[in-house]
Amino acid sequence: IGTLVLMPVAIVRHRREARLPWGAIWCMGLLGVTLYYLVFNLAMVYVSASQGALVQASIPAMTALVAVVWLRERATAMRWLGIALSVGGVLIVFSGNGAATGEATWLGNALMFASVLCWALYTAMAKRVANFEPLVITVCVMGTGTLLLVPFSAYEIMNAGLQPLPINGWIGILYLGCIASGLAYALYNASLRHLDASAVGVYTNLIPIVGVLTGIIFLGEPMSLRAIVGGAIVMLGVWITGRSAA
Repeated sequence: IGTLVLMPVAIVRHRREARLPWGAIWCMGLLGVTLYYLVFNLAMVYVSASQGALVQASIPAMTALVAVVWLRERATAMRWLGIALSVGGVLIVFSGNGAATGEATWLGNALMFASVLCWALYTAMAKRVANFEPLVITVCVMGTGTLLLVPFSAYEIMNAGLQPLPINGWIGILYLGCIASGLAYALYNASLRHLDASAVGVYTNLIPIVGVLTGIIFLGEPMSLRAIVGGAIVMLGVWITGRSAA
């Protein structure tokens, strides 16, 4: 849906690009769409929305780590401290062992953290193609990622079939396709033209705030003390990482 919504504008803007980096685009589609959504949606089977948001809070620190190691961005002692705190906070969130206390299973947390790593690698690759038209890159990445998802989708349909969705489900799918995928990817890639990958990653610290609040308010999800403490440590690490990137 996100690809189809953005494609008309991307086709017009594609004329400005002499040649697209298709090798990087396919890798970004694999990491940022195919693998990211596979492990993310699998994680949501085992983890609550608010719990998953706490694990996703480590995205800025993981992005900073990848940027330092891969893109050779400047690494200060404070940045390394922030990364270490974020990882430690995630491990505290991981240490829960029961849905009854509002904590997800290790499997759900591990899958969610795998999505964090996929997104950090995607951001590093997106930074390398930031000079190209962001909307064109976004549509190409989403299109290639969708194609790579087709075999997995076909496997699910053959084994489980297609289940009917209520109207709220279709509204959710349209929102995820048009806003959370299409518009969000376009804005994210455009921001990499003006900011370092590590600095862009810091803005994702809004994910746990929005995710936890919406999970508690709209889904009535509980939160354990362990998850709150771990999330707070993650946010502290994110803040330190952001300060060192400024």
